[in-house]
Amino acid sequence: MGFRLNIKGQLNSIHLAEAKALWPLFEAVVNSIQSIEDSPNKTCGKIEIYAQREDTGEIRLDDGKPDKDEPLEKFESFTIADNGLGFNTKNYESFQTAYSMHKISKGCKGIGRFLWLKAFDSVEIKSVFAENGKFYNRTFSFTADGIEPEDDNLKETESQENCTQITLKNFMPRYRNAAPVELNVVAKKIIEHCLLFFVTGNCPEIVLRDDQKTINLNRYFDEKIKDSICQDEFSVKEKQFKIYHLHFPSGVTNHELHLSANMQDVSAVDLKKHIPDLQKKITPENGEMPFYYVGYITSPYLDSIVNTTRTEFEFDEHHGQTSLFGVSEEDILSTAVEFVKAYLSDDLKNIDAQKRDEIDRFVAEERPTYRYMLHKRPNVYDEIPANLKPEALELELHKQLQKWEREIKKQSVELEEAAKEAVKKEDASYKKVFETYWESITEISKTSLAEYVTRRKTLLKLLEDALTVQKNGLFKKEEVIHSLICPMQHTSNDVQFEEMNLWVIDERLAYHKFLASDKTLKSMPLISSESCKEPDIAVFDHAFAYSDSDEPFNSVTIIEFKKPDNDNKNPINQVGEYVDKIRQGLKKKLNGQSFNVTEGTVFRCYIICDLTDKMRTHCKNSSLLVTPDNLGYSGYNQSRHSYIEVISYEKLLGDAKKRNEIFFEKLFGPMPGKMSHMPEK
Repeated sequence: MGFRLNIKGQLNSIHLAEAKALWPLFEAVVNSIQSIEDSPNKTCGKIEIYAQREDTGEIRLDDGKPDKDEPLEKFESFTIADNGLGFNTKNYESFQTAYSMHKISKGCKGIGRFLWLKAFDSVEIKSVFAENGKFYNRTFSFTADGIEPEDDNLKETESQENCTQITLKNFMPRYRNAAPVELNVVAKKIIEHCLLFFVTGNCPEIVLRDDQKTINLNRYFDEKIKDSICQDEFSVKEKQFKIYHLHFPSGVTNHELHLSANMQDVSAVDLKKHIPDLQKKITPENGEMPFYYVGYITSPYLDSIVNTTRTEFEFDEHHGQTSLFGVSEEDILSTAVEFVKAYLSDDLKNIDAQKRDEIDRFVAEERPTYRYMLHKRPNVYDEIPANLKPEALELELHKQLQKWEREIKKQSVELEEAAKEAVKKEDASYKKVFETYWESITEISKTSLAEYVTRRKTLLKLLEDALTVQKNGLFKKEEVIHSLICPMQHTSNDVQFEEMNLWVIDERLAYHKFLASDKTLKSMPLISSESCKEPDIAVFDHAFAYSDSDEPFNSVTIIEFKKPDNDNKNPINQVGEYVDKIRQGLKKKLNGQSFNVTEGTVFRCYIICDLTDKMRTHCKNSSLLVTPDNLGYSGYNQSRHSYIEVISYEKLLGDAKKRNEIFFEKLFGPMPGKMSHMPEK
């Protein structure tokens, strides 16, 4: 008994990704092209492809044609007919032989037909061919069980024309669902896969149709693609390569670089991974149609390392090996990309110029914090993709800043090592490293400061809006203003530092031991109290240097907000009650440290409110002195050892603007006009 091949076992060894669901169809089309090349019909070859859609069983009441808005049915089978040489004796014997050497000169591996059965249940083959002066008809089926019938499948026929028809039947659901349903997409993918046959002029006429539409692939190529073809040659480690440059006005969705073998597409690379500016269609300035760039690389070297199913290349590095003289995929792509850049140089220059203008405009108007980085690191422009939306652009700028910071940290390690050597002798390289490091640190510090100032400017604008009379004649709620200064219902343990804007009231409040916003005294972890009183904001602080002994808080700050038009309560008395309740609280231990409030603890009370006549009376009755600008009151309550400051909303906003005005001017330029004021009542 001769050697036999288990087809099911063979299929198990073949990998076909869902993304390559149409490759069995491509394999059949290429077989037809090669069959025509070997036939007397070489100059008048024709391939017809019929794509049959699945029958859903739905009954149409009109002319039987689907409505244009209805979803297209998936493809169930494909029939490929050609007038090539056909399944004569030699070709049929080759078909029966796995890994046949019959068409090895064309790069055939003798296994491509098994790819059909990877995605289809069965294949029906009918072939009329001429042999020994007669015409014969050979009909058989090909399944995972083998060829049926294997021997008695040949009959003489009266037909006088070569015609081979291969039907790929019952598209398996896994691949059927992954395949495109639009006929024009299938057409363009066939062109992509077989493009080199079109480019070299060795492609017969190919027509694709379904029950509704017919597409001539050659006509599409001639009208849309042919005129853009340009060719370059290059070498990598003495291996020779060709690259074909083409414009695709439609049919593809990315700029791609394809690696080909034996005139067929094998793998594709998204070019935006190598050229960030290639994000969308290129629109030439000369008014030509927008296009996607597609390049095809060919080489005898690629022909020699393609796998048996021609679905990928067997580069050494894919198998964990590194050859000193071998050519890697990265070697090929890196060289090819430079030729792509040269081919698209004019288009890329225009894209880059537009991108730089967009980045500069965004930074100047929205995020000046990145201005220093762009000035010091102009290569950042090259690393940011073109045509980004503002949100994505800011993210990319932030990534670049983080990258710069990582480089600076690395430099600091190098600086330390260089400093050790500099102790022994004068080292010029150390000085150079230090100067570069220090300059970068300075610029990053400027960037961080600019970001911080920008946040302050934005916060003051939000606060100004909140303090402006709304269209309904009312102010925004007290809670809105409170939340801008500090998030409500939180403590400093669960609020990020950047979210606390106590600097609006007093710069000294930026750093503290503990803060509670809109929390009861009972719930505060640093003091022991049974009071359910809720100061708007309570800030506890102590000396920076303290021993392991129990240390009292050296200051407690209470902040109380009153709605701008709220005139019902006396907030001075209210904060006084908070002071009394906190002083009455016992010391409490937290994380091994004990804290308490003593008679020596200073209380600072800020009341943020609207200075109505009634409020001014409360201030005078409490012996508070009016501020020189007449927009606030301040004083000292000796019995409670507390400083009290009453600040109008107008004064709060105005003073914060004045303190930060110099920073705003340095970063954004002089502010037009004077500071805006609260509307008069």
